[in-house]
Amino acid sequence: MGKRCVCEICNCGRHHCPHRPWRPGGDYGPCMITSYNTSYKQHPIAPRESCKPDPSALRSEDPLSDKTTFRTDYIKHPLEKPYVHAHDVYKKPAGEIDALTSYHRDYTEKHAPPAQMIKHDGQKHLPAKFEGEPTYKIDYRKWPLERVQPKAQDAWVPSNQPFEGQSTFTRDYRKYNEPPRKSIKPSQATHMSEAPFDGNTGYRDDYIRHPMQAREQREKELYKPSNVPFDGMTTFNRDYTKKHGSKTESCKPNAEAFQSDAPLDDLTTFKNDYRKWNGERPYVHQHESYKKPDGEIDLNTTNRIQFKPHPPQRVAMMKPGDGRVMFPGEFEGLTNYKSDYKPWGIHREQPKPREGWVPNNIPFDGTPTYKAHYVPHSMLPPKSLKPDASAMASDAPFDDATMYRTEFTKKHADICPAAILDTNVSKYSYVETDQRGHKQYVPLYETTTPLRRTSSANIPKVPRAVFA
Repeated sequence: MGKRCVCEICNCGRHHCPHRPWRPGGDYGPCMITSYNTSYKQHPIAPRESCKPDPSALRSEDPLSDKTTFRTDYIKHPLEKPYVHAHDVYKKPAGEIDALTSYHRDYTEKHAPPAQMIKHDGQKHLPAKFEGEPTYKIDYRKWPLERVQPKAQDAWVPSNQPFEGQSTFTRDYRKYNEPPRKSIKPSQATHMSEAPFDGNTGYRDDYIRHPMQAREQREKELYKPSNVPFDGMTTFNRDYTKKHGSKTESCKPNAEAFQSDAPLDDLTTFKNDYRKWNGERPYVHQHESYKKPDGEIDLNTTNRIQFKPHPPQRVAMMKPGDGRVMFPGEFEGLTNYKSDYKPWGIHREQPKPREGWVPNNIPFDGTPTYKAHYVPHSMLPPKSLKPDASAMASDAPFDDATMYRTEFTKKHADICPAAILDTNVSKYSYVETDQRGHKQYVPLYETTTPLRRTSSANIPKVPRAVFA
């Protein structure tokens, strides 16, 4: 049978070799297998076949049958207690649990010295003394300001004319003797009539009270059973019958993986593109030292040259004049409202009779057109179209066979041989670890020579199988 690695012994797909070969010195090298090489394989590309079903309709030349799925499948059975599946009693598996995980094996404790503190240089200071004057001090200087004296108020001089005791309101708005305006509102006095009150109305004259007639009682029709025997056939059972048709083919594409006979190429895009380069220190540009320009600074600015100071002038206060204007002559109180809107004589409009209408002189006989035209007719109550609610009974025994009970049978799950490697119940014995990191095992019945016992210091540490 020969040597076999963990990847070949496993039959569940959850165990594989660590792919970390052992090197002299008791250390493990990098992984030789990548997910790109194992998962992404080159396959021959072929166009996929369309999984769309044929749009042609299914036709049959068989005559129409009155058998339906309801008649054939849904048969009344006697009710029984539902079947309850009894679960199996839990049995503890034989053997011991391997508590070693990939985390404890790969992530071991590391001891590293504490990080050293890095002290940065302080702020750079120039040794020269700053010499200069800002434009704010040169342009905005303190000027000597003179205090402006307030203007003295002129002395009040009383008038020499005698006081008349008449204001502008009294002088302008004079009172005129005019008669009061007449109201244009119509009079609300009720028009009284000397004729005696006539209490006769159309209701009292036309609608005369008549004695009520006795209500006609309709005889209740007696129930008459039908002489025809009951037929349990319905339109559903007669029209919708069972049809025999072919089983619909699955349109699911083939799930087989693409296989290739080309040799394994371990060159990945990561190895080919990302290569190790010699790192160099980044270039730091050195700024030039400051050099004072030659010559003197011209402190004349556009503000100094163009905007020259001028002596301020005080603005004289101006008092507005009186806005009242006097017109000579007498006041004329005639307005357009008085001239246009005059009171008119309004008379109440009398109602006009309708043209061509002549009252009827025939007395009311008490029979309206509703009773004269719409005569009651005797009719039978409509028959109910509701189907019979009785279920179809059957004397056949209840068939409790389901697809789950007939097709899904209990299967025995075998233990993966890769899960019990390096234990007492394993049928394989460890031999070596090859250069690619595969742990090689041989069956116990093929082992002819025992392994040489060596000291524990020279035995390489080989990792166990990793459970995916």
